Amino acid sequence: MSKTLNIIGPGRAGRALGLVFHRAGLCTVQDLLGAEFATAQSAAEFIGSGHAVRRLGDMRAADFWMLTPPDGAIASMATALAATGAVRAGDIVFHCSGAQPASILAPLAAAGARVASVHPLKSFADPDRAAQSFAGTWCTAEGDAAALAVLQPLFGQLGARMAVIDPAGKTLYHAASVMVCNDLTALMEAGLRAYAGAGLYRATAQAMMEPLVRETLDNVFALGTVRALTGPVARGDAVVVARQLDALAALDPHIADAYRALNAIALDLARAQGGAAGTALDAVADVLHRDQKQ
Repeated sequence: MSKTLNIIGPGRAGRALGLVFHRAGLCTVQDLLGAEFATAQSAAEFIGSGHAVRRLGDMRAADFWMLTPPDGAIASMATALAATGAVRAGDIVFHCSGAQPASILAPLAAAGARVASVHPLKSFADPDRAAQSFAGTWCTAEGDAAALAVLQPLFGQLGARMAVIDPAGKTLYHAASVMVCNDLTALMEAGLRAYAGAGLYRATAQAMMEPLVRETLDNVFALGTVRALTGPVARGDAVVVARQLDALAALDPHIADAYRALNAIALDLARAQGGAAGTALDAVADVLHRDQKQ
């Protein structure tokens, strides 16, 4: 008999993962609860399985409970769910937050559930695309050994690659994930705004930057960050860096601050490359830090 899965918080991640489970046939998606009833209804339609409910107390018992609400709601949801008595001893309850530890589900563990956290390191901007491309996704997991003994092979059957993480490191892990995903998106927007300041139409700028961005990413993963770095900082060209910093400051001080902070890290990479003279790189450092010295 198929295992049952309840989903609480079926937003973009919840509905994408629900669809992955449903298509794999590993679990029967059963009850879905959202902040709004319409959210749960649309999630059930998207997944092609499941029954939307209006209240937590309407959810039936299930073998698996997946919690994908906003991070700040997980603790209160765990407390409320434990109070319903719907979670049975031995049921597996897991959340998918990369920032919160599995221990935030303590009220459910006290009720006898096996609890864990499984965080897919993936963008869920488009749930359908995320579900289609889920195979090969890295997922970090931590929690009860008994829960992980079931969840790790289960996600493995979905095509995920699993890594165990120390819950003490999750804040830095999630911050790193934010920087390389969410902040990368913000960096692309900053670049588009600078291109617009140079007089380029947004659509043209986006088309122009796409091959450059993709080639850069390919180089990073093929060569590593030190060898992949090019540009004025790598060359130790302090004059160009100063002119660019001034132009960005005139356009948008926030973009200039981002340029300064990122190029301070690029300077570390340039020193590791060893291609530019140390005095030239020192001059770049002076430019990047000049405002802080005033």
